[in-house]
Amino acid sequence: SSRPTAEPPRAPPQGGAMAAASPPAAAAPVAPALVPEVPIATRAWERLFGAGSVTHCLSNSEARRCRGVCRDWRRLAGAGACEEELWNSDLGPTRRGAAWKHLLLGGITLRQKAGTHQDYYEKLCEKESEYDSVIRRDVNRTLPQEERFREKNGEGQLALFRLLRALAIRLCDIGYCQSLNFIVATLIGIFPEDEALAFQCALALLLRYSLVDLYRPKFAKLGVVVWQFDRIVEGFLPKVHTALVRHGVNSEYYAIQWFLTLFASDLSQPIVRRIWDRFLVAGWRIVVQVGLALLYTIQDTLPGMETCNALMHLRKFAKSCPYDAEQLLNAAASFKVSHRMLSALEAAYNWEDDVQLLVIKDLNSGQVHWAVQALKPEPPSSAPRRDCGDEDEEEPPIEMPRAFSRRDSQGGGGQEPDLGGPLDGTDEARGTVLPFLIRNLDTGDETVLNEAWSQYTEDISRRAKASAGPLQATPSASPERMPAVSGEDSSSEAGRSGRTGIIQSPPSASGQPQQAGGGSYWMQSVQRQAVRRLGQV
Repeated sequence: SSRPTAEPPRAPPQGGAMAAASPPAAAAPVAPALVPEVPIATRAWERLFGAGSVTHCLSNSEARRCRGVCRDWRRLAGAGACEEELWNSDLGPTRRGAAWKHLLLGGITLRQKAGTHQDYYEKLCEKESEYDSVIRRDVNRTLPQEERFREKNGEGQLALFRLLRALAIRLCDIGYCQSLNFIVATLIGIFPEDEALAFQCALALLLRYSLVDLYRPKFAKLGVVVWQFDRIVEGFLPKVHTALVRHGVNSEYYAIQWFLTLFASDLSQPIVRRIWDRFLVAGWRIVVQVGLALLYTIQDTLPGMETCNALMHLRKFAKSCPYDAEQLLNAAASFKVSHRMLSALEAAYNWEDDVQLLVIKDLNSGQVHWAVQALKPEPPSSAPRRDCGDEDEEEPPIEMPRAFSRRDSQGGGGQEPDLGGPLDGTDEARGTVLPFLIRNLDTGDETVLNEAWSQYTEDISRRAKASAGPLQATPSASPERMPAVSGEDSSSEAGRSGRTGIIQSPPSASGQPQQAGGGSYWMQSVQRQAVRRLGQV
């Protein structure tokens, strides 16, 4: 009799349904499949990297060099994604979470001491905090468009409350500050299943990137950041800057939430995550570039608006941004802002004179040159006073004081920021639009007492015409006097990217250049090192 032949294995039925089992038939023995042997070197590297002993001991730069050796090392040392991938594309939730964890927690160890404010997260989130009532109020209005936080007292809101409470206890010198809810909510969206990991990443984000200084009492660093951004807007988008001055506002009015929440309060979460992808790689300059890209979208419409409409539009225009994530990042990358530029402006924050960022682009080579210059006070004008009845001459712009007074930080008196003053039209306090705003606490909308504001500005302009000559604002140096690229720049970031940066420190009363100031949040030693690197000492 002939032996039965073994039938080839059948494919399972479509749809995942299993076929009915038939009586087993005698089958010829099948030789086991040959498994390719893994090279000894590959197994050794997998064991070495898998144990975590190597990656935990490497700095970020050393880890980047490891990832550049070969594809296997990139997979083993990159925690699932490298910085280049995170910069160039949307990695999705799984790989993004691994990359963020690597960038935030790689190479650092957060202190944990039981029984103190540095206790474990599981203990901190159960302790009562003096900020609980404020946190509950903010949790209910955090990212309501996101399904995770839409349900009142739902899983997302409860997790957000516990994380904010733990942060308020851990950061005992700050406590809880509004806008932290948007930071933490964004991290919950990346690490939804691990609250302890989200807490560690939030803490690392605030400490590792110095964001915690934005929330400290008196908001000293926030004042520097706001002033810095105003100078950058003036240099890169002069048309927008002129319109903002005419409407009597600056970045204190529209951009503070951008800085405190890293755009999480105004932009959709998919866009925010892509911004944070690059922020975690490149730092604060990404925030500045994105802010410029958003302002660029309104540079043609803002100058033609009336003040009331302009103020309302400035509060809302970012939420209706016409760009998607990649378009916004591409537009932001076109503004050649560097960390050296930010450092130069920070050093100039304590100069006695007014400061201007001069930006010039060479249309032939595409190179961008910039200089931070001191504007000397203008001498008293000898021109005759303008007739108040002359309607042909343009009204002078109204100078508005800042909530974060740069003069107070220069004096070193440690005074709190000036948040207002008498609205009497005097030089000491020329008034802002803030007292003329009405805010709806339910919807968050703001309207302007337009009639009262118009009457006030007309009164200010009339007094200015009667007491002063025409205002003339001219750059302190023409483009032809722009300093050339120095030899040092060829090896620096500015030289590699085709940019030059010059700091022109104003002379003091004795004729000697001023010592570069320290900003309000840098230690003097760090400042001196930064200025020395720029060749100014």
